[in-house]
Amino acid sequence: MKCMKKETIFWILLVIFSVSFTSWLMFHTFSYDAIDSSMHIATKAWSDFGAHIPLIRVFSLGNNWPPEYPLFPGEPIRYHFLFYFLIGMLEKVGVRIDLALNIPSIVGFAGLMIGIAILAQKLFNDKRITVLSVLFFLFNGSLSWIRFFIAHPPSIHSFQDIVTNTTFPSFAPWGDGDISAFWNLNIYTNQRHLGAAFSLALLFIGILLHIEKLPWKKQKLFLIIEIAILAVLPYFHQPILIMLAVFMLCYFVLLPKLRVSLFLIGTLGILCVIPQIIPLLSHTKTFSFAPGYLMTTPLTISNVILYWTQNLGLHFFLIPLGWIFAPLRIKKITLPLFFLFLIPNLFQFAVEMAANHKFFNFYLILGNMLSAYLLVRVYTYRWKYKLLQFLSRICTFICGFFLIFSGIIDFFPIANDTHSVLQDIPQNEIAIWIQNNTPKNAVFLNSSYFFHPASIAGRKIFMGWPYFTWSAGYNSNTRAQEIKLLYETQNHIIFCTLIQKHHISYITYQTTNDISEIHFSKDILASHAKKIYQDSTDTYEIYVPLCQ
Repeated sequence: MKCMKKETIFWILLVIFSVSFTSWLMFHTFSYDAIDSSMHIATKAWSDFGAHIPLIRVFSLGNNWPPEYPLFPGEPIRYHFLFYFLIGMLEKVGVRIDLALNIPSIVGFAGLMIGIAILAQKLFNDKRITVLSVLFFLFNGSLSWIRFFIAHPPSIHSFQDIVTNTTFPSFAPWGDGDISAFWNLNIYTNQRHLGAAFSLALLFIGILLHIEKLPWKKQKLFLIIEIAILAVLPYFHQPILIMLAVFMLCYFVLLPKLRVSLFLIGTLGILCVIPQIIPLLSHTKTFSFAPGYLMTTPLTISNVILYWTQNLGLHFFLIPLGWIFAPLRIKKITLPLFFLFLIPNLFQFAVEMAANHKFFNFYLILGNMLSAYLLVRVYTYRWKYKLLQFLSRICTFICGFFLIFSGIIDFFPIANDTHSVLQDIPQNEIAIWIQNNTPKNAVFLNSSYFFHPASIAGRKIFMGWPYFTWSAGYNSNTRAQEIKLLYETQNHIIFCTLIQKHHISYITYQTTNDISEIHFSKDILASHAKKIYQDSTDTYEIYVPLCQ
């Protein structure tokens, strides 16, 4: 009874911590001021939310069925939009946007933390390994702490330097060095759907391990859940499908008791997935053999080891060592991790090579458990000599510290982040006019990229920030040339041809814009468009094209 009570207390505390920490993390990076109707977006999340807010609003305030990307209308959507569709539906029924986004984000990320703990406990049956697995997930083990101390030389002020820090020491490929931006918590505050997708993947794997010991009659409900998870993934998070396929193939070979179940799950799952995948494959080829991930050339063995040692730290060595010393069953269950690490090092699955980071993130989620297992095993090993016992335990503490040190340093730029304010309806004068006076399926030729008023009002814009559209697999170069031509041309035939081709309903013009490549001209608007709106500051105008 006493043991049972301790077990219950442990899991209650873990759930409370997971939900509390995640709630702070999500609301700290995105909140809403109801008094002045404004969204408060963390500076480090500002760029990503420039794509998320339009995607949410086109479902909550607009008309987006069949789904199109609101930053590139006119073609079927290629982005996995299902998470943001859910957010949009919540806002549509009256849930304020910060609650609509943060609550599912909390469920997803806290669910991931709890899922890590449950799976680690199921595999190793040791609370120390369970706790370490969660800590290693939250606080990455890269060697970015070295770059931090290069910028902030060690001194008596080092503690203050860490807790007041506002920038990530490493942020490749957009910053200097080889250590990437994908290991810290910023990836989960910006890509809000990622935590939920990984938690679904852990649920899928956990169910497989659970039904292995069940008789056939008791598996049916679990099989339906597994097929349902596969069925939603094409539009929830496409790379997870590849990851789960790796696990299913490995388990089919290694776990004979699962073969019939895996055959059924795989067959029915494929039947559900193929109709969704085919439209996604209709655009430019993105899959290719591209060894090296984000490494600099030449791809020598020493350079590969150096790159991954910097990015994974001690995990690069402890994960394979943990697998070697693990029991045979753990070896079988975790063997797919090595394919999960190898495949994205050899192949490119998206237009942007950096998108392969999801494979490595998931590799670490499960690989961290092997690192934790090895540390606990070394710590508890009974050495013949007390000095060796003492030194081994000191060594495990030192290793454990450096497996979370970079993550601790990376935590404070998020905690200390400032917020940018985005005026929402009804305080956003232009957005409220658009909402009240234009059809929900309208397409706007946009004179700015980020947080265009039409996007806030749930309407589509001709092309959003080129990085967003390019990385989603759209032909950004052609459309960028077209948007430039539409604003600069003096030829009404070219103007009207493009307007009609892309079904553009409205045109915005503003005295200040963030598209520096365009020399905006009002000449064609004067002759082939009608001004229907001008804001109170005389800096923003909306036109209806007069093309038949």
